[in-house]
Amino acid sequence: MNSIPVDLSRLTGLLCVAAPEPKTDLDGEQRKDRDGNHLWVTGIAVRRAGTRKASVIDVQTSAEPEGVKEGSPVGVTELDVSLWEIEGRHGLSYKAASIYPKRSGSAGASSSSPLPGPAQRERGGKANGS
Repeated sequence: MNSIPVDLSRLTGLLCVAAPEPKTDLDGEQRKDRDGNHLWVTGIAVRRAGTRKASVIDVQTSAEPEGVKEGSPVGVTELDVSLWEIEGRHGLSYKAASIYPKRSGSAGASSSSPLPGPAQRERGGKANGS
């Protein structure tokens, strides 16, 4: 399955509409990625800059988004989209390196740095890989 990077500069008003929750299989077990990390899914409302209509997408991450709450503005890093098809059904799948809370007053999809997570605070870096 090929993934295509999403140009985050063309999106605005990213808002968490469904808090992060474990991504589970049909048996209720939390799914893992190829590296053994637990998968999480977060519902995000997105709007293309300059348009009125918003869409809600479920974005999968391989780490639980810390501090992301329903109704709060969020930022996303390295968002990719993939087309999938299984047994006659098809759709789009969204994956991101991270989802992070944005400070109030921040607009746009990537105009501010994320709040550092525990691993980044220990290393003294930023959560967006900078």
